[in-house]
Amino acid sequence: MRYLLLTLTLALATLLAGCDQGPTFTEAEPGEHLSAGEGTVTKTDQNAFSLPLANLPPSRRLDFSVGNSFFRNPWVIAPASTDARDGLGPLFNTNACQNCHIKDGRGHPPAADAKQAVSMLVRLSVPAAADDDLTRSGLVPEPNYGGQFQDAAIPGVEPEGRVRVTYEFETVTFADGHQVELRKPRLDFSNLAYGDMHPATLFSARIAPPVIGLGFLEAIPEADLLAYADPDDEDGDGISGRANRVWDRAAGATAMGRFGWKAGQPSLRQQNAEAFANDMGLNSHLVPTDSCAPSQADCLAMPNGGEVEVSDSIMDSVLFYTRNLAVPARRNVD
Repeated sequence: MRYLLLTLTLALATLLAGCDQGPTFTEAEPGEHLSAGEGTVTKTDQNAFSLPLANLPPSRRLDFSVGNSFFRNPWVIAPASTDARDGLGPLFNTNACQNCHIKDGRGHPPAADAKQAVSMLVRLSVPAAADDDLTRSGLVPEPNYGGQFQDAAIPGVEPEGRVRVTYEFETVTFADGHQVELRKPRLDFSNLAYGDMHPATLFSARIAPPVIGLGFLEAIPEADLLAYADPDDEDGDGISGRANRVWDRAAGATAMGRFGWKAGQPSLRQQNAEAFANDMGLNSHLVPTDSCAPSQADCLAMPNGGEVEVSDSIMDSVLFYTRNLAVPARRNVD
């Protein structure tokens, strides 16, 4: 008994000493490589981002595959015999989600000789006037080209134009004298089919991000996100993070934004519906408009794929797929 008490005393003393010293970070904590807990997958090949959660029940694997098919396969021009997948355009950026989110991963800027930008899009807006109500839209679209530049179109409609990325190189010197060369991107527009852009047009180029782990981001309670907001930098770390309030179409009210490069969408369902509309010209109950700007008469006159091109059942399937894409385990965790 004395030996046991002595052992426990020594163990407790060691533990308390470790607490006084703080974490040493000399080795990984148990399970630290499991980025998504029990849902983490360990595949490391080119399909590592395209797998369902490891703990997804077998009974839901078919639902995941159905959503994957609508995410991966191309949409076609209406009218077509494939009425579940028709209605593409008239203006669009690509004809399938997978073309931008390559194997559910990151896209890339266009090469100098590329015909289309594909996995890079450019958002457009003009400065808001004092009396503009931005509650629902968040921005004022460019008058002739709308809120997103589309460089592809169906036959009979002119694409909005072409966009290319060129780079200016700049050398930056650190305080210790070390130098690095950085690339500064510049957007070049050509072949504009619907007139000149507003002289004060604002541009935001965005590369398609990976789509893994989105279900986990959606599950974070709003209170936890707000707890990290620090708009006045009260902790003095130089970061003044603030929550973005955006329009929730389903709720008919503003809500916490959490999806997209600038947290512009409140839910994964709305993020998907906006991508269908803006990237492929496909309407849905949630986003009933297509990709035509009010001034683009030829675009507006084209037939569509029905009153609702992306049905609620298709939207449900894509939502289930994007919610349940797994996160791979961390590599080289030690």
